[in-house]
This record gives sequence, structure tokens and C-alpha cells, in this order.
Amino acid sequence: MRYNDDENNKVKRWLKIGAWTFGIALFLFVGLFFLTIWLENKLERMVAEQSDGVYELQLHGLQLSPFIGNLSVDSLSLTPDYERWQQLNSQYKDVSPTLMDLQSREIALNGLNYLAVLFGSDPQLDEFIIENPEMLVTMMRKDTTSQEEPLHASVPDRIKGLQIGQIDLGSGKVSYRDDTDTASTIFSIQQFNLTVDDIRLDSQSFQAQDRAYYAARVIFNAEQAAFFTSDKLYRLTADSIVMNTDSSMLQAKQVSLNPTTDPTSMAEAKGEATAYMESDIPLIALTGIDFPEHSRNSNLIARHLLIQEPSLDIFKDKKNFENKYKRPFPHEIVQNVQVKFLVDTVELTSGFIKYETIVPEAAERGLFTLENLEITVSNFSNMPEHISMENPAVVQANGLVMGKTRANITSRMPLLEENGYHTLVGEVASTDPKILNPMVAPTAFIRIESGQISRGSVDLELTNEQATGTFRLIYSNFEIELLSKGTGGDQSLGKEILSELANWVAVKESNPGSEGEQPRVAEVDVAHEDENSIFNFWAKCLMDGFKSIATIM
Repeated sequence: MRYNDDENNKVKRWLKIGAWTFGIALFLFVGLFFLTIWLENKLERMVAEQSDGVYELQLHGLQLSPFIGNLSVDSLSLTPDYERWQQLNSQYKDVSPTLMDLQSREIALNGLNYLAVLFGSDPQLDEFIIENPEMLVTMMRKDTTSQEEPLHASVPDRIKGLQIGQIDLGSGKVSYRDDTDTASTIFSIQQFNLTVDDIRLDSQSFQAQDRAYYAARVIFNAEQAAFFTSDKLYRLTADSIVMNTDSSMLQAKQVSLNPTTDPTSMAEAKGEATAYMESDIPLIALTGIDFPEHSRNSNLIARHLLIQEPSLDIFKDKKNFENKYKRPFPHEIVQNVQVKFLVDTVELTSGFIKYETIVPEAAERGLFTLENLEITVSNFSNMPEHISMENPAVVQANGLVMGKTRANITSRMPLLEENGYHTLVGEVASTDPKILNPMVAPTAFIRIESGQISRGSVDLELTNEQATGTFRLIYSNFEIELLSKGTGGDQSLGKEILSELANWVAVKESNPGSEGEQPRVAEVDVAHEDENSIFNFWAKCLMDGFKSIATIM
């Protein structure tokens, strides 16, 4: 009988334990259920209150596991109220210059240290995952504030010292626009992935030489990126973009620059003759990037920039439009860049440039090409400690003129000189000058009938006001024809007579003129016109030297 009593007591104890366990579990479940509802509502109210009605947050399927530190939602919607923003802005309230519309599927915070958050320690999180985020960022007004403080010093106290083991944004989409009008989008990425490893929001991580943007590593992959210029006249696209702070690289593949309108409309929009450009570049790769330096001081320092096999088509209508505005030298462009930069070597390989233009009274376009173009720029920088008169940027370029003869130039450019000072030294190999007829016949109304260039060279010093130097050209049997304007290359009887007269009186057939004679050397002295580009300036110097040697008036 005693044995049965003991057994009954054990059963009762286990039943009590089971009942208590079930009760506690039920209490926790019910408590967690209501806690989840309370937290969901609390977060939504908090966003509305703290944004003063600018943002509405909607959470769906929130799940909370406080014992293991997990929190997740099935979907999230953060929607701005643009009218409310305008109302607050008109009342001179402190509102953000940008608004973000965020729609996302699953969001998960795993391994959140709730105790650290409750007791004021640095918040810690093992993993932050966002799936399929779609972000639309709108610039409501220009940001005139200067951000001098680093992020860790400007964030609220409750998230200072934040530590996250990994941030993973998958299959995202982002657009950036400068107005609420949907046509004002200036930047978009159709799909991106972002992984950030071991981010620590503190001063030590900010200063660490082996970290960038507070993280041990940042990897960013994007597909189908598009950027519109501020005037909306060009669209720049890339099939893919990859950034990796661990391997210190940034690269873009299949980069294209395409106009959004026709040449006439573009020139009308600009109010002057303008270069109408189309370009394709299979690969742009920047390597040896000092990402920690950029994250701390916003300086861009890299070892090498590769531009692989670029093609560039340019057309300029000088017949119906005139140059009106100043074309800056590279010096002025570099000096106006706000970010300090240094690229040890810029390398352009296997390039192709086609330039077409039509001039007043012309019936057709002139054509000039450079093929197999190779360009190397060393010490490309706007940092005074790296560039000076004694240590300039050096540009070395060579290519096939009209696909026929090789020419090369070297230019030394101290890019911080305010007067645009630089030097230009160049050479051209033996060639038949008739290869230039596709350009000179439609634009200068001169056709080269015969001749042979043995070699040529130029040595110039230039500023944004003047160019001086020497031009040498060894040639023989040079003859030309003067063409009638507006005929597409025809020659009237008068032009035939003038051509004969020019070849007999005005044009020197050879240089040197006779055996044993010293070759003539032209002294170049050309004034620069602000509305002409540096390349036009160089071309005028060459033409001035050629006219001087050939005595064409």
C-alpha cells in the first residue's frame, strides 16, 4: 500500500511540474504574443512621433525571440509624407534634406544582446539581414550643412559603440532623384548586394588602418547601374560594378555614355556649339585604393586606374552653332574637384577616337581618327604635396593617325598652376599627308594631291593665354588643290587656276628646299582663345607651324 502511495505522490509531483511548465510556457507564449503586438505598435508610433509625421512605418509578421536574441519581420514599409515635409520645411523646422521610401521583404536581427541594450552597454548584434530592399531616395532640397564630425561622434548615444558581426543586403534596388517628379531620377541600380563584416561604430575602428567605414570588410556588387548628368543630356550606364575593400579594388564593366537627345537639340540646350559624344568602355578598374584613408578623410588615393579598349565618337556642329563659353584646361578642372585625389598611374589601352565636325559653308563633315591609342598618365593628383612644377603629372600618348601612321606626344602638366602652364613634345613618323584629306578637305577646303612626310616634331610651352615653341617637318613633293566651298569637294575653274598659282608661288614643295640646305624650322606663337578646348589649341599650334614651314598664306 505504501508503494502505491509513493507512486501516486511521484505522479502528482510530475503533474505539478508539468502543469507549472505548461503554465509558464503558456504565460511566456501569451506574454510574448502580446509583447510582439505591443512592440510592433510601439515601433510604428515611435517612427511617426520622432519624425513629426514625415514617416509612416508598417511592420508585418514581426517575430520576437528574446531568449536567443532574434527579431524578424516578414516585410517592412517606410513611407515618407512629402506634403508633411513641405509643411514642416515652410515652418523652418529642422527636417532632413532627403527623404527615403523603403520597401523590403524579410528583415532579421540575429543574436541581439538585449541585456547590453537595457543596461546601457554597447549594443551588439551577430547578424543583420535585409532581403529585397527597394529604396527611393529623394533630394528635397540642397544640403547646405557641412558634415565635419565622423559618424560615430554624431549618432545618438544609444547606438554609439554599436557592433554588428555581419550586415547582408540581398537583391536590392535603389533610385536617387532630385525632385518628387518621377522623371527627375538621376541615379539608379536595378540590383545590388552588400556585405559588411564586423562593423564597430567607435573611434578606434574609425582610425584603424586595417578598417574602412568602421568595418573589417565591405563588398558591394551591383548590376544595371544608370546615372544621368545634371542637365539630363547624357546617360551613363554600367552592366556591373564591384567594390571590395579587402582587395582594395573598384571596377565597372561595359560602361557606356549615351546622349538622350539629338545633336541639334543638345546644341540648342547648351546655347552653343557642343561636342556630341558616345562612348563604350568594356572595363574600368581602379586598384590599390586606400579605402581607410577615404573613409577617414574623403581622400581618394589609388595605385592604378585602367581604362580598357575605350571607343569615343564625337561630333561638333560648327556650321549652325558657335563656341560661346570658356573651355577649361585640365588644370582648372582638377583644381575645382573638391575631393583630394592621387592616382599613381592612369593607363588607357587600345583606344579609338573618331572626331567629326562640320564648319560654315561646308557641305559635309570632316573626319579625323586615332586608333590603337595608348595613354599613360603618371602622378595624376590635385594634392599640393604630390604635384608641383618640379613634379608634374606626365601624359604620354601614342596612336595611329587615321589608322595609318604612328604619332606620339608627351605633356608635362603641373596641374595646380593657375595659368595652365604645360609643355608638349611630339613626333610623327613617315607618312603620306593625303591621309588627312578626310579632315582638311571638308573643313579647310584644301585637298592634298601629293607629298611625302619623312618625319615631324613639335616642342611647345603653353599657358591658357599663349603658346610658343618650335615645329619641324621634313617633307617632299607637296602639292594641294583649293576647293570650292559648299560643293562637297568640287573645284571650280577659278579654284583650279588658284591651285596652280598656289603650288607655284605660295607653297614650298619640299623641306629642305634643295640638297645640302638646312631644313626650315617654324617658330610657333599662337594666342589661346578661351572658347576653344586644349585639344583645339594644340591643333592650332601644329597648323600654325605647318603653315609657317610650307609658307601657305
